[in-house]
Amino acid sequence: MKKSKDRKVGGSFSRALSSHFSELSDNAAQALVRLVDSDDPEALHDLRISLRSQRVLLGLFPRSRVLRKQREQLGGAAKLTGADRDLEVALGLAESLRTETETGETQVLFLANKLTASRAKLLVGLQEIYLSEILSQVEREWSKKLSNKRKNVLQSAARAQMRKLEKRVLIATADLLVTSPVTDWHSLRLQVKRLRYWGEGFAPVLTEKQCRRLPALIQLQQRLGVLHDYYLLESQFQQELMLPEPWRKKLGKWQQHALTDAAGLLQHLKMTW
Repeated sequence: MKKSKDRKVGGSFSRALSSHFSELSDNAAQALVRLVDSDDPEALHDLRISLRSQRVLLGLFPRSRVLRKQREQLGGAAKLTGADRDLEVALGLAESLRTETETGETQVLFLANKLTASRAKLLVGLQEIYLSEILSQVEREWSKKLSNKRKNVLQSAARAQMRKLEKRVLIATADLLVTSPVTDWHSLRLQVKRLRYWGEGFAPVLTEKQCRRLPALIQLQQRLGVLHDYYLLESQFQQELMLPEPWRKKLGKWQQHALTDAAGLLQHLKMTW
């Protein structure tokens, strides 16, 4: 009787995971349509979030050659969107700086033109890799893989991977200081992001302590993301166009504030380990 009940619980959890993955796949497909057919400013962001979440979840089956290949395909699609995402963020910050400083019209126009050209290239690239078909294939394979897995097996694998990701975050923070290069903080951001999305995807089977860290992880990732966005804006002007001095001063203040916030959040998070 107990075995029958365990199978029922495990099946229920597998169905929930399968449903969650299907929702991510649907969100990605809808975001792709919005990206092609409209000027929706959130379409690219939503597409990237869905692709990233799916790739993280596929890590539950690292030995599956099929899922590993599909994970790489999703990664290729995400990589195509990188330049567009960076330009969208840079343009948004540039418009804010133009408003606050009343300078930088040339820089804003420069970024807007770059984004237009990049978006056209992105749409062609996404069509060439048949992203919609990839999304459907990955969803079917994921559901099939989950169908024969018991909850205790999934739980053990999810918790073990969570511990590995937590260890990587701790390693990335070992010698990190407020004065460390922004690139070092970016490395931490990537590790925190992977841990955050894994935790959100498998929260129902993680330990209570692991789940309690999720809100702090989300806050830390957001602050690190803001810091990285400032860095991205500066990098757009290193070769082709100078950053206006009023912008440079504003960015310096914003970066310091973001660094201070991130350092405080990081210290709080490390105390929970």
